[in-house]
Amino acid sequence: MKKTRILPILAIGLSYSLLLIGCNSGDMDLTEDSYQLINLAEVKGELTGDDPEAMTLALFGQKEQVEGNFSQEIKILEKAGFEKTIILTQMNLPDDSVRGIRYQLQFEFEQSIGKWSLKKAGRQQSCYRSDSPTDWTIEPCP
Repeated sequence: MKKTRILPILAIGLSYSLLLIGCNSGDMDLTEDSYQLINLAEVKGELTGDDPEAMTLALFGQKEQVEGNFSQEIKILEKAGFEKTIILTQMNLPDDSVRGIRYQLQFEFEQSIGKWSLKKAGRQQSCYRSDSPTDWTIEPCP
């Protein structure tokens, strides 16, 4: 009678399960193609400056007082040499359909001028009335 080796199959299955458990769907949504690109020619404000975080808030941050439980968070996603990716998340917006907006901004340090330049920007939204209100999408909210 031939013996079957179940242990390697169990180990592979367990490894795959642990990999899936360790993945956070919120982090997986931060890929470049999951954002709706913003035309930088239509952005009002300075696209070059000394501080990418301050530029992010100046360009896309909430400037007026917001009622309710509004929050705004800025996070540096990547910082590699002369490139920086920043995520600005605004939650609990005073809108009956849009729960939150998340911007992804990619900056590059221009050595010739000694300043950071915004090279690419995109946006996503989270909807109150969706099947998954914690998910981010580029589709319009219902």
